[in-house]
Amino acid sequence: MKLTKESSWGFKDPRELHLAAQLPAEQPFSALHITRLAPGSACLEMDWNHFDCSSSCSASYRVHYRLRDSGPFVQFNVTGPMGTTKIQGLEDGQDYEIYVSALQNGESLPTIQSPVRLFRPGEVPGTVVNYIHPDDYTYGFSGRSPASPSIVRLPNEDLLASHDVYWGNEGQNLSLLYRSSDNGYTWSFVTFLYPCFWGKLFVHQERLYMLATSTEYGALLIGRSDNGGETWSQPTVLIEAGSREAGGPHKAPMPVTEHNGRLWTAIDYGSWTTGSHASGLISVPVDADLLDSANWTKMPFLPYNKDWPGTVMGGKRSGLLEGNAVVLPSGKLVNLLRYQTNGGTPDHGRAIMLVADADHPELPLKFGKVIDFYGNLSKFTIYYDSESGKYWSLVNRVNPPTTGQRNILTLVSSADLEHWEIVKDVLDYEHNGWPEDSKKVGFQYVDWIFRGSDIYFLSRTAINGAYNYHNANYITFHRLEQFRRLECTDQA
Repeated sequence: MKLTKESSWGFKDPRELHLAAQLPAEQPFSALHITRLAPGSACLEMDWNHFDCSSSCSASYRVHYRLRDSGPFVQFNVTGPMGTTKIQGLEDGQDYEIYVSALQNGESLPTIQSPVRLFRPGEVPGTVVNYIHPDDYTYGFSGRSPASPSIVRLPNEDLLASHDVYWGNEGQNLSLLYRSSDNGYTWSFVTFLYPCFWGKLFVHQERLYMLATSTEYGALLIGRSDNGGETWSQPTVLIEAGSREAGGPHKAPMPVTEHNGRLWTAIDYGSWTTGSHASGLISVPVDADLLDSANWTKMPFLPYNKDWPGTVMGGKRSGLLEGNAVVLPSGKLVNLLRYQTNGGTPDHGRAIMLVADADHPELPLKFGKVIDFYGNLSKFTIYYDSESGKYWSLVNRVNPPTTGQRNILTLVSSADLEHWEIVKDVLDYEHNGWPEDSKKVGFQYVDWIFRGSDIYFLSRTAINGAYNYHNANYITFHRLEQFRRLECTDQA
């Protein structure tokens, strides 16, 4: 999609999304659309919207489901202008097909039906925000795996969650937004954002923003919503698009940090195809118009240098990405980054700190130091908590010899951002007897917020028949209660 001043970013009606994405006519979206799937143990929660039906519409709906490619559909009716239902008594570990049809004006035959979706019931930790089966091509123009979770608390106390739809070498250009008005116990669909990938939701001066790319290594975009995510401004291009082959902007849902009168966040530039990502920060004055690209400063990107003191020896493709803009106790702004140490010596347990000049945001980062860090092989988010006087993060702790695993999620803390200790394994599917192993289970790319004495977090979760641990099938919401009272444990 080529962005113009007239471009929209948010689409509630999937038919409008179909037109914006310029999908083939043989792949149409219906006005009746399943907006949320949430399979659990022996059950499914499902929501749908009928975009041609107003609140006074007299339509009722028929739900059709069956074991995949097996026999006739089970059917039952649901009344109301918009739909939600829960089906129980399903078989865990089995794939199902499901769709919804509309019955209007007392007719007994359906007048319209949704696309057929797939799901697999099974036990899953947390609350399911959304689910996509790895063989479900409903959003195949973007991908088949929910990824890049982001969570924010709105000024009215609602929670807003987003995720993009990923698959390697696919379009990777769609995000979905969900709202909770009861602290994460229930979730409902809000809108689609297109093109939108690797997005981070944040609130600044009571206004909601999304910072994202248009696709993998596409243009870096920012847009604003003045009504809690319901509708969105046209996105502004902050960095022009690149490509997988030549490199371009790369990011994840990383923190947006206020410091020295500016907002700061980490951006990478490069690609996996080129073999590396260089590191930088972009920033904007806190009182500026965030949708005016002229107000943003993009520092030159700093390439990884294997000759920096303390770096690992060797490695398959050592480098840095997905950094955290965070302030040291001394007041210095740094970028603490994920460090790809795969195949190196050591092959895990290190992160790299780069240093920014907050008074001169146009200057590049400088090498700071290599530190010991749990979970450096996957994206992690760091926030400072003034009440405890500590920095906190949720990381994928490595349990050798399986260095690539993401099936252990661990809370860690630090008083100085350099020396970290394990507080608690929040989720551990390496040691609890779960039938799927580390190649199929992951709780990863966690984004989180402080909520009083608790931590609320979203996970890109792979379990119950995911394609693999990386290509997840769930976005799940979790609460870590009374986190400041947890005692540190020695599990290294």
